[in-house]
Amino acid sequence: MPSRMIARGLAALTVTAVEVGHDELEARRQVGAFLQNLAIDPVVVLHEAVAAVAELAPAEMREASGERQLLAALEARSWLERMTVDSARGVPL
Repeated sequence: MPSRMIARGLAALTVTAVEVGHDELEARRQVGAFLQNLAIDPVVVLHEAVAAVAELAPAEMREASGERQLLAALEARSWLERMTVDSARGVPL
């Protein structure tokens, strides 16, 4: 499975975690569990996931009616950025 596809999946997972009310620690647990068994560099995939959050935003999220979804995407992106930094430092998710 290409890392870009995995990154999109992680981005979607993290946005969904925000939308359903999970906290960042729960999202980290889910992302860490997903990455645990993959033979790829988690830093690379997490970095790609940060960029992939923007690709998930449909047109309606850019309008006022999609404000909640947009805020969830922004929060998820922030969480993924912190996960990327921590993972680069060797901190487990």
